Amino acid sequence: MVDIKTANWKIKDVEAILFDKDGTIIDSHIYWGGIIERRSEALIKRLGLSPSYHEKLCMVMGFSLKTRKLLPEGPIALVSREKVIGIVCEYLRKEKIDISDEEIGAIFTEVHSVFINEIYNYTRILPGLKELAAKLKSKNIKMAIITTDIVENTEKIIQFLGIRSYFNLLVGRETTDQPKATGTPALMAVESLRVSAKNTVAIGDAQMDMVMAKKADLKAGIGVTLGQISRNELLKETAYVIDGYDELNII
Repeated sequence: MVDIKTANWKIKDVEAILFDKDGTIIDSHIYWGGIIERRSEALIKRLGLSPSYHEKLCMVMGFSLKTRKLLPEGPIALVSREKVIGIVCEYLRKEKIDISDEEIGAIFTEVHSVFINEIYNYTRILPGLKELAAKLKSKNIKMAIITTDIVENTEKIIQFLGIRSYFNLLVGRETTDQPKATGTPALMAVESLRVSAKNTVAIGDAQMDMVMAKKADLKAGIGVTLGQISRNELLKETAYVIDGYDELNII
């Protein structure tokens, strides 16, 4: 076991860590921004819409073309794929554009089939993550990734980043139909890793990661402000927040 500490707080006796992926391991603005732009372009082409819809569709999905950042309120990366589809469908219907959730879902799937071949162009590891994972591994701490993305994507990404060997388990969208907020993905990971929830910590960039930690009765949830959620919002869910991995000391 290890203790995790910063200048302001300390978490003792940790034997396992559950990492989120987007905004925690990789830069979510680059990754999801690329996906959103492609989805918007595909919708415009399929529906014969004016190019002027591009910026608005990106905003509806949660990405600002002006700042090249994800919106703090999402929805992308904060809610399920199905909810994002519903939000896009609702917007288009308000614009008097008739399309079903199923049709949008099919377009998103087509976009993904192309994007996955270029995924590495949109993948950037966050500063300090690799060094942190290596140190934890050297101390025999078990690590898992829990993400709303699919396992195939996650596998490709961490192989590309050279960090696959650090993780004992990947939990993705197809692993369970229960969202993070239920705590189920964390409980599944704890059981598979054969560790105690009371000695397990979750690290993530969103409120749902902290809620998951509470629901699964983990030792703690550590919020990182490297994604789209501010420090103040994360502090509403956890007392443990960092702005970068260089703040963490593993002892």
